[in-house]
Amino acid sequence: MSLWGNNDNVTSAGKITAINYDTGVVTGSGTAWGASGSAQVGDVLRIGVRGPGVAATYFGDAVITSIASATSCSIASTASLVSPSLGTPFNLALAGVTTDFTVSQMPIWCTQNLQGDK
Repeated sequence: MSLWGNNDNVTSAGKITAINYDTGVVTGSGTAWGASGSAQVGDVLRIGVRGPGVAATYFGDAVITSIASATSCSIASTASLVSPSLGTPFNLALAGVTTDFTVSQMPIWCTQNLQGDK
């Protein structure tokens, strides 16, 4: 049993390849957003990998507000995301980077609690 949703093991296959900080559109590759058992509207995307080292590419958490396709979704806000290029689309693939993500049914307020994040 999960702590706050029906399932803590939401499928998070694929990689995030772009984040548009102006429109809130997140683009993935190999993702299955909207499919049964995968990310749904209201779920939280934890974008990137937390921790020290080169592999750590943590951008933050965001709530999914709509799903356009298996590879495109919109998020409620980019306020909780760290951006190397604020105000413009950040194409991770063009920068030679893609990032992992996890999907959670955690409470929405968790995306706004940045205490301890750097």
